Amino acid sequence: MENSISGNNGFSWNLRRLFSSNEKHLPAISDPEVESAFKDLMAASWTELPDSLVREAKKAVSKATDDQAGQEALKNVFRAAEACEEFGGVLVTLRMALDDLCGLTGENVGPLPGYIEDAVKSAYNRYMTYLESFGPEENYLRKKVETELGTKMIHLKMRCSGIGSEWGKITLIGTSGISGSYVELRA
Repeated sequence: MENSISGNNGFSWNLRRLFSSNEKHLPAISDPEVESAFKDLMAASWTELPDSLVREAKKAVSKATDDQAGQEALKNVFRAAEACEEFGGVLVTLRMALDDLCGLTGENVGPLPGYIEDAVKSAYNRYMTYLESFGPEENYLRKKVETELGTKMIHLKMRCSGIGSEWGKITLIGTSGISGSYVELRA
């Protein structure tokens, strides 16, 4: 009994390995405040960032520290979180526009108006451009962005027929799109 509580049995070590296996892929951060803000951002939903989390991240980014690499990693995660929050709202608005056109049960299904079709294509292009902008050392960040925006992109995909085969690249892990200045800067 004592052994299982302290975590010294084989089963608990295997569980720990399963849950912490991605830690080696995260950037090394030596400053505890920067690391805490980084991990809190990575763990949070980026649909709507809580004000307390935004304050924590801004404080950690602006503090004086020797861990410049850690602060840069936090800045990148924070920018991505803000961009996901903004672009996620765009995707939801676009999905609602499609729902309004088609009706809740699909009774008004028809060809998309040109402006909606252009918006859907633009969302897809920005999404893919943003994903491609992540380097191999930022794979953790790419996966988080894909997780945050994948469902919203699939909701668009499900509401449109006749879209290009390139939309087949979108999955729940492998999808994200961002709009706005940060996305364009990275691309």
